[in-house]
Amino acid sequence: MPNRIHKHQQGFTLLELVVVIIVISILGLFAIDRIFAIRIAAEQAAVKQVIGTIKSALGLEVARLALEGKMAAVARLDKTNPIHLLSQAPNNYLGEKDDSDHITQAGAWYFDKNQKALIYNVTYTENFKSSLKGTPRIRHRIKLVYNDQNENNRFDPYRDSIAGLDLIAVEKYSWKVDTKQLTQAVQK
Repeated sequence: MPNRIHKHQQGFTLLELVVVIIVISILGLFAIDRIFAIRIAAEQAAVKQVIGTIKSALGLEVARLALEGKMAAVARLDKTNPIHLLSQAPNNYLGEKDDSDHITQAGAWYFDKNQKALIYNVTYTENFKSSLKGTPRIRHRIKLVYNDQNENNRFDPYRDSIAGLDLIAVEKYSWKVDTKQLTQAVQK
């Protein structure tokens, strides 16, 4: 029997390579779509966490002042920098600024002293909605909560009683995330 040399094919044919590239591209598109939804949800969660921490700090400060019999001092916290009430500022906090129009750093918190507002510049702006022009951002402010006895829409120290402090959004905002898509991305 003569010695036959079989030529075995080495590597991929061009057709096989094209099929592999198409399959990887399709899988990549699904992964990118899921990552997009997850990153927006992660930013939302981070913002909610900071706001929740500040609200807790406001409640603790009101309780401390009430226990010390200094409820009049609560009114002085209206429209101040809420970051001062935290034991540690967020890592992405830039400090107090006089002119926030030039601050465009995405994913950063700062306190605008002129607007008396805590501001967060949104990172993933594709699905973010707000009435503010310019850099997509969220503004929050400490608001004194009181019982307006004479209904004049302003705090009168000797007439109105203080109920506490709240951190409120100055303007409405929202992130539009497909929750069905997000749920599928997290489950897989």
